[in-house]
Amino acid sequence: MDPRKPVHRPDNAAQDEARNIAYSHLLDVTEVGAKAVGCTGASFVVMGLGIWAAELAALDARNTSRMLHALAVLYDPASNDTKKIKAEKKRRAAVDRLFAAVDLDMAEPGGRA
Repeated sequence: MDPRKPVHRPDNAAQDEARNIAYSHLLDVTEVGAKAVGCTGASFVVMGLGIWAAELAALDARNTSRMLHALAVLYDPASNDTKKIKAEKKRRAAVDRLFAAVDLDMAEPGGRA
């Protein structure tokens, strides 16, 4: 990770507030985007997930794969608690590395900032 820019971890209340804000915006964008594309909201979300995964993979394919695999384990109803705990640790580590990759990409001249 890039030591110049630490990853900030807000407390649970701040995380919940951020999730609520993000959820509200994502609902709005899904409605507008699905209408513009001419598809269902679910199709628009799946399309967005694919675009999002491709963007992250372009920066760091290995950690994108690790994060997505961990998410698959977390949401698999057949996964037991032990598997989910291990998957969450792997997800968090991969996300930390992805944050660093995004920060570095945005800091580079001509980056996405």
